[in-house]
Amino acid sequence: MGIVVLRDLAALTDPNRPHSPRRPLWTCRQCGHPWPCAWARAALPEEFRQEPLSLFVYLGSALFEAAGDLYRLCPNPAPNPAELHARFLGWVPTHRMITWALARRDAALPAPTAVDPPAIPASRHATSAPSSARHRPDRRGTSGSP
Repeated sequence: MGIVVLRDLAALTDPNRPHSPRRPLWTCRQCGHPWPCAWARAALPEEFRQEPLSLFVYLGSALFEAAGDLYRLCPNPAPNPAELHARFLGWVPTHRMITWALARRDAALPAPTAVDPPAIPASRHATSAPSSARHRPDRRGTSGSP
């Protein structure tokens, strides 16, 4: 029994073993804490470093799945949505993701070029009524509204 415990403790500290969710309980396969555990919270942003918005999508999908699984296991009382949100998405560094997304968007936009504004066609000026026609008195002697 002692060897098994030591082997399990070694698994907890092995950086090469992922801390992934065990469904339908949504506990960590390695440490047994509610997933995402502290190790997963440290590893996931690094894993999604190149695409930080994908981390949010991944965790949002996990939240959706966890809510369904946990409700099926124990419908009364149902899982608290605020607690699930805090557990799955509340810890994600959104400021870094927003900064990354804005920088990515700005890099994808073409650089502004100096161009002259488009010319207004002459026919457009000919169809507009002169300003004096808009404020003429009514034929019956009363002023029309402007």
